[in-house]
Order: sequence, then structure tokens, then C-alpha cells
Amino acid sequence: MPANEGTLLAVERQRIIEDLLYHQGAVRTVELREILNVSVATIRADLRELESAGICEVIWGGAVSKRLPTQLGETFLLERSKLNAEAKRAIGARAVQLIDVGQTIMIDAGTTAVEFVEHLPRDWDYLRLVTPSLSVAAAAAQFGYIELIMTGGVLHHLTRTLSGAQAVRALEGVNADWAFLACGGFSLARGAANSDTQEVEVKRTMVKQAAKVVLLADSSKFGKIRPLTVAPLHAFDIVITDNHLSDEDCAAIAALGPEVIRVEISDE
Repeated sequence: MPANEGTLLAVERQRIIEDLLYHQGAVRTVELREILNVSVATIRADLRELESAGICEVIWGGAVSKRLPTQLGETFLLERSKLNAEAKRAIGARAVQLIDVGQTIMIDAGTTAVEFVEHLPRDWDYLRLVTPSLSVAAAAAQFGYIELIMTGGVLHHLTRTLSGAQAVRALEGVNADWAFLACGGFSLARGAANSDTQEVEVKRTMVKQAAKVVLLADSSKFGKIRPLTVAPLHAFDIVITDNHLSDEDCAAIAALGPEVIRVEISDE
């Protein structure tokens, strides 16, 4: 802990963080520690306070603003993609190994979902891909063999995701072989969870409409509680995470039903 920690009041620190979030779209814990000259624990406590106030979303290594202007949506997604990037790439690549040519798959929004699409084979004949995510759709558009179906619905500018009744109805008409879901956090007690009501309904519909359901979640999200449960862990057939999740936690997840697949990433 810095020797002079406490020079600024919590409300003053949080005002500085909020200003940085507005102008930059995202903040990193290590950078805030240097700017504010306080401990990482103090920074995390401040970020949790701002998250509770609806100002930001705490993510791996920092936080992203929930009040970004529409034109900064791309910055939001870019910052997210940089966080735990190695794990996201490895999880996406491993998830692709589960599917076969000619199947119908549903893919959720999120940077890990985009990594999934980026790792699809280049020489397949056909794959039907259904998604509410503009980012996933943009990545899938480069594959000529993919029959790309977007759900329609109301656009959430920050995450570039379609949601609402129209998106749910579109998904209810699809009988998918696989659904690949992301989440804001997952835990033994609360399952996979997220914060946005409409996006959660879209995710729940994917779970219902797929023969097999896979949760794509790096280890940083384990134990992180979000307000709305998408589905309990026993609703998932497979959970793909990284090797930073402990043996004990993996065994506890597997005891609830899903197969747990851990991808190897570095310790750095």
C-alpha cells in the first residue's frame, strides 16, 4: 500500500475515475493505482462502488464505462478484447473443435464469441450461424460458406447486440445443434449471469433452443456475481475456461453436470 494512501477522499477518487471513464471509455487498475497513489484493493473497491451506481462495469484488469456515447462503442469493444486476450483466443479456438460441417449453431455476443468465429475452418462447405451480435456477424461475413442469420431486435449500442422481443422470437424458431454463450460472471450457486434484462432473455432462449449448450468463460469471471441468472451451471453441457481456474473449482463445476475443458495459457 502506498505510504500516503488516503490523501484523497473516496468520493474524490471516484470522481477522477468517472471522468477518465467518460473520456477514455475504459480504465485499467494498474494505471489508476499510479494516478491515485493508492492500493489495488482500494481501486477495486472504488470501481465496485461506481459499478453499483451504474457508471461502469468491472471487468478483468479494470472497468469499462456504461455511459459511453454511441460513437465510442467501438472503443468499448476494443478495450474488452484486450483484456485476457490470450485466454479468449484459446477458448474460441477450442470451442470450434466441437462443431461439424453442416450444423446450425447459435453464437452469443462478446469478444470470446468473435474469437470463436475467427478460428472457424476456411475450407468448409456449409454452416448455419445464428447470432444477435453485430460484431459476430461482421466476423462471420468473411466466410462465404456460412449462412448467416441475424435475429433482428433493438440494438444495444455499447455492446452492438440486438435484443428484445423480436430477437427472442427469431431464436425461438431455430432448432440449433449448438449454442455458445458468454456471460458477465459465473458461479456454483448462481450459474451463468449477466446484467442487462433484455440480453439475458436472449441468452435464455438460446439455452432452450439448442441440443447442446456451451459456456465460454475465462477464469476471471468465476465467482463474479451479476444481478440476473441466465441459467444454472447444470443447464450447460460444456464449460470452456482456462487453466487459471483451479482443480478444485473445476471439480465443483463438473459435479453439477457440465464437462469442464481448460485451455492452456501462460502465467504472465
